[in-house]
Amino acid sequence: MELDKYAIAERFAALTTDKQKIFLNALNERGIDFTQLPIIHRPDTDSIPLSYAQQRHWFLWQLEPQSTAYHLSAALRLSGELDVA
Repeated sequence: MELDKYAIAERFAALTTDKQKIFLNALNERGIDFTQLPIIHRPDTDSIPLSYAQQRHWFLWQLEPQSTAYHLSAALRLSGELDVA
């Protein structure tokens, strides 16, 4: 029986956060890679309001769009062996 990946992804998106965690754990226990499921478009996501912090950043950017005040750059050097697990 072949699973419909889009149906699974849509049902996952409709779950609460707690149920999503349970679902992800169940997939992991069965050796199923969740990243292989497709990314679905949720039409209602276009109307999600900005947080207060996002509104503040957007407002300040509108005042001075050429400003580099919020450009953050960083470098990180890691060393040692990678623990894949």
